[in-house]
Amino acid sequence: MELHCDLSLAEKYKSESQKARVLSEGWFAKNAYCLACDADEVKQTKANTGATDFVCPKCSHRYELKAFKGRRQPKSLNDGAFGTIMGRINAGVAPTLCLLQRTPDWTIQGLNAIHSSFVLPEAIVARRALSEKAKRKRWVGCTIRLDRIDSSAQVGVIHGGIVLPVEQVRQSFQRFLPLAKKSVEQRGWTLLTLSIVRRLGKREFTLRDIYALESRFAEAYPQNQHVRDKIRQQLQILRDLGVLRFAGRGEYRLLD
Repeated sequence: MELHCDLSLAEKYKSESQKARVLSEGWFAKNAYCLACDADEVKQTKANTGATDFVCPKCSHRYELKAFKGRRQPKSLNDGAFGTIMGRINAGVAPTLCLLQRTPDWTIQGLNAIHSSFVLPEAIVARRALSEKAKRKRWVGCTIRLDRIDSSAQVGVIHGGIVLPVEQVRQSFQRFLPLAKKSVEQRGWTLLTLSIVRRLGKREFTLRDIYALESRFAEAYPQNQHVRDKIRQQLQILRDLGVLRFAGRGEYRLLD
């Protein structure tokens, strides 16, 4: 994998934002591979394809690319049309967000993938609609709040200028693919449970520990009258995903 962008791609552009788009997309098109299957390439979509920059020609998994400069990953990202990304989330075809970290001279330092299964409606915030005088009047964009997405969603592809092994990356990414088959509400339950488990701040915990936080589940899903049943169900799902290990007698261990 080449870690230097081809600067010649941006020679005819004057706008810094256009240069950034062309260089980052050019690098990704040449170097990226599908995380969801064994395809060695992804194809760039047509211009103005909503909430999708690249798609796998084999399994059709979608990717949206975001490049940033500096060492710290941003807490939020400006994105396109609010309605488009929300539609993709509700239809179960949200893109995996690919965060490309680069230096001022366009050397790639990092690439993190935010798993599409973790992108839920609460992470998407609508921006103020454009005015009546704007070219795209009443158009509503959005902001993606990365700080509202569980840390398990992040799969490193390049870290500190080092390319991580492909098999390792795919294994980390693909274990969460079963979540993509679930509805937004079902995924919401699973990811809320995972988030609450992490907030316990310990590797080993008991069912009683989770029950003590039952009010947080009830607040998120006030219509559900069987919260404890759902909690046990979600812990089983997390166990099947390889996130937890059941130690018996209501005891669990967080594996990552």
